Amino acid sequence: MKKLHKFGLASFAVALGAIVLSGCTANFCSVKEKSRILFAIEPGVSRYYNSEAEANEAKNTEKYTYPVTIKVPDTNVWQLVEQEGSNYTKSKQLNTVVDAAQKANVVVPSASYFAALDRAVLKDAIDQAKAIETDNVESGYFDDIDKEKVERILTDYGYLKYFGTTTKKDKAVDTLWVNFDSVNNQLIRDYGVENCANNDFRGIYKKTLETAINNNRACITSVSGTYGAYGQDKIEVKIDGKSWGYAWGQGGAVIEGLIVYPVSCLVDVFAGAFSGHNPANYANGVPQILALLLVTIIVRLFIFLVSFKSTMAQQKMSQLQPELQKIQAKYPNSNTNPAQKQRVAQEQMALYKKHKVNPLSSLIVLIVQFPIFIGVWGAMTGNAILSTGSFLGLNLSTSVWDALTNANPVWSGGWWCALVLFILMAVAQFLAMKVPQWIQKRKAKKIARLGKNPAQTQQNRTMNIVSWVMLIMIIFMGFTLPAAMGFYWFVGALVSLAQSLITNAIFSRKRK
Repeated sequence: MKKLHKFGLASFAVALGAIVLSGCTANFCSVKEKSRILFAIEPGVSRYYNSEAEANEAKNTEKYTYPVTIKVPDTNVWQLVEQEGSNYTKSKQLNTVVDAAQKANVVVPSASYFAALDRAVLKDAIDQAKAIETDNVESGYFDDIDKEKVERILTDYGYLKYFGTTTKKDKAVDTLWVNFDSVNNQLIRDYGVENCANNDFRGIYKKTLETAINNNRACITSVSGTYGAYGQDKIEVKIDGKSWGYAWGQGGAVIEGLIVYPVSCLVDVFAGAFSGHNPANYANGVPQILALLLVTIIVRLFIFLVSFKSTMAQQKMSQLQPELQKIQAKYPNSNTNPAQKQRVAQEQMALYKKHKVNPLSSLIVLIVQFPIFIGVWGAMTGNAILSTGSFLGLNLSTSVWDALTNANPVWSGGWWCALVLFILMAVAQFLAMKVPQWIQKRKAKKIARLGKNPAQTQQNRTMNIVSWVMLIMIIFMGFTLPAAMGFYWFVGALVSLAQSLITNAIFSRKRK
């Protein structure tokens, strides 16, 4: 029993390791793209209005407080900071930072500091826009900066809040937090260190936001465009098109170049075709779902063809069960008697050699499948198009758990779609894993029992535990996956089920 427990725990560790390793493909997001995503999830605390009267009109509820209302220098807009209790309504991510700081007993800056930070970011964004958009400068576009222009400028250049460059070996290198630290140092000089974020708060701020973006990998695309749905306002950000050469320069290089990028490009090609090459059609999620379906089938068929010989060898091994049971029946104490155990192994190897069967065929299948699994997983989780749009009200970048727990109203399309998707995925995974076992069990019933064999009984129990552990792990991961990956797993499970049935049918017919 102790060996059984150890084997079960080892299998659990292997399953967990596989899932962890599957996230080890390179993060294709550049520093600039990370900065854009950061600004989408934490854009600051300020809302902007065209006049003081318009700003005051916005204060039409007693639900909120407004600690800051001020005219932004060199513009025609008024800045308004809105709070609900101690939370800033503009940025849920900042509220997470504030909560973490309070739990760590770190001093939290006032609303005036965050408002001053937003004004400094807006000034840098305007300066950058003027430097790049020379035609707009000549036309006088920036002479009258209103609310609409502020929002457009922040959309295009607000990422400078987190972006910057440093010099390493006489070469400019894009780096996170350079401008953020520079702006904060200037605010300290202007307002005093006691009125600004101290080092402890800034450390918590950076760590919290980096954790939020490090989980995001959806920056693989062959076509530049705006993708994703980030932050509480579900903002799309600009992602630059990547080349195959760029993929070879990432992380493990081989997996990224041979599998991740080509598979992701397949998704781009099919999604583009199904959308009529109109990015606006990505909003309903249908092109992405169809692309997922097609790519999953192609990848599974490729794996099936590559591992077909080994898979058929496994089927042949199952046909040798009567002979294997005869051998095991001759040595009923092989699980405790070393000599009997050795004799069983010798006679089994002789049987395999006689019928030209490789007992390591299942290992060969895993060796082929595992890197492909990692690469395809990296491609699906990293594809920018799959982070965009929604299907039947379910945002493709939202996890099933978030869709189930944050549905508002409760019976919204996203809620029931996530629930149905999870149920279908769980059932499909269960069938894909159990149907081959049921087929094998059915075949075993036709084999005359020659007596109980403790070694075989223990092996069967062990394999049963392993299969349930794997199934539980997969279902658990299904809660945390983006909806797009849920569709991928569902389709993949159906294809695996079909492959099992087809392989069994081919071998049975061949045997007859």
